[in-house]
Amino acid sequence: MAKSRDTTPLGITEHTLAAADDGYCKLTAVHAQGVTTIAPTVLVSGMFTGRRFWLSDKQVGMAAYLARRGYPAFIVQRRGLSDSPRCAARAGLIDHVKYDLPAVQRQVSERYAQPAFWIGHSFGGVMSAIACARYLETQSIAGLVLFASQFEVGKRMLDWPANRITRGLAWLLGYFPARAAGLGPENEPTAALMDATHWVETGRRQAYLRDMLRGITQPALAVSGAADRVDPSAGCERFISHFSSIDKHFERAGTANGYSVDFDHPGIVVSKPAQTEVWPFVADWLDSRAAARRA
Repeated sequence: MAKSRDTTPLGITEHTLAAADDGYCKLTAVHAQGVTTIAPTVLVSGMFTGRRFWLSDKQVGMAAYLARRGYPAFIVQRRGLSDSPRCAARAGLIDHVKYDLPAVQRQVSERYAQPAFWIGHSFGGVMSAIACARYLETQSIAGLVLFASQFEVGKRMLDWPANRITRGLAWLLGYFPARAAGLGPENEPTAALMDATHWVETGRRQAYLRDMLRGITQPALAVSGAADRVDPSAGCERFISHFSSIDKHFERAGTANGYSVDFDHPGIVVSKPAQTEVWPFVADWLDSRAAARRA
């Protein structure tokens, strides 16, 4: 089994993808040289962060680990972020799900003629799930892995009535100041903030998002940090419960379940304990589902 300290050389390339609405997003492809491909993976970041969440400038991150385990990674940089390609198209979460992620799927399918696993963190997992349920070619989806992904518990500033303050600030400034607020390294386009508040507010009071998620039948793994106060475990477990997948598993990562720490929101992916406990757990899950597909 490859460890997170594996130094197998990586090949990294960047691509600009054009979507059907004339929007653009960036795709970073990561593969390990000389490692046999098991299946490709697509990594989708949450709000207030971008591609460096999965792979640092020093080539450290879950994308590198997965590539060395045989799962070449495609990191999606959502439109409208700091180093994304400039475009005049709307830079919302809905647009990313509806237009960008299908373009990503086509690119991955052209390079690897086999289904890909979709992996998302926080709202990146929500977007991945919505895309898989409605906008992606289902035969090209091998499964989903969701870290700290949900919309039904907590998130007070994205729900009514507090979201009126969040929306008003974004409209006033022309963007949402995540960096100044200490929420993450990426400020959010106003359209993205509007879509996030819409999903949380209406998704809790109407059935359309839950009904949409029932369209997911692929294998699914949801991993939640026991100390996560941003996306609590109760919401993450509820999120995956909406899927129609026969093969689905919820994992609460904390000391009560044998982990060395109670993981928090970012730490479920980007911490030292995650490298030695969470990453191998996820890769083992991918191995077993990839083997089942081959069988």
